[in-house]
Amino acid sequence: MTWSTATDVHALLDAAGEFLRSRPVEHTALLTEAAYLQARPSAVPDQHHGWWRGSDGEVAGAFLRAPGHAPILSLLPDTAIAALFDALGEVDAVGVDGGLVDRVAEAWRAARGDRPVERSRITLYRLAEFTPPTPPPGRARVGGPADRDLLLTWFHELMAAYPDDPSEAAYVVDDPLGFGGITLWEEAAGPVAMAGRSRLVAGMVRLGAVHAPGGDDAHADAVFAASCAAATEIADHVLVFAGSAAAGAKYRALGFRPVLDRVMLGARPAGSS
Repeated sequence: MTWSTATDVHALLDAAGEFLRSRPVEHTALLTEAAYLQARPSAVPDQHHGWWRGSDGEVAGAFLRAPGHAPILSLLPDTAIAALFDALGEVDAVGVDGGLVDRVAEAWRAARGDRPVERSRITLYRLAEFTPPTPPPGRARVGGPADRDLLLTWFHELMAAYPDDPSEAAYVVDDPLGFGGITLWEEAAGPVAMAGRSRLVAGMVRLGAVHAPGGDDAHADAVFAASCAAATEIADHVLVFAGSAAAGAKYRALGFRPVLDRVMLGARPAGSS
């Protein structure tokens, strides 16, 4: 029973891809990030990934660390968690399934001498039965290369509200433009809102990156619903994360149901008790 590590996402997927794809809902965070890294045309530095093999030799756990991000964990057995922080090395945060929080926090304490704190918690929702709302005037269409400059402007507007989010334009704009993963809502004068989605992996798509300038909720809701409708045509599992009760309520109205939490554990701030 041991952890193996690599700095190449292809090595992670060669070893642990089947394991991750066997639970595409629970492993959505790792699968979508790995698909993005795998699709990059050149080597991406500063990666650190790992996979755990049990006594039967089968992979039963994994972690992925993309550049500029905290490592994120798959579902893990207790034996893997006990040895996790030797494999991770020095980290100040780690993303975990909500059901693993206590066990990972205890392994952190045992390895580092201090128990981590919960920095954030988001809920993963899965679409059960899509209930589309009545849309405002306009229409949905797939974004293309000609929309890139506008989308980059909207990306920077969106990220200004989340200064601690390390997401990059290549992930939110350029990559999904390449596979038809951005939906636009437009009126006669042009696009008024955008919604993005991940690549299709193991029958799973995750929605995100919704933005309408000026906080235009009607168009934001319309483009998100249109993105949902498009995703149902290609995916068995349509997922979205919500960081607030208000967002969760909107997703429930469309037919989403909560399935699990993802939690970011981090080092306790200096001087805190």
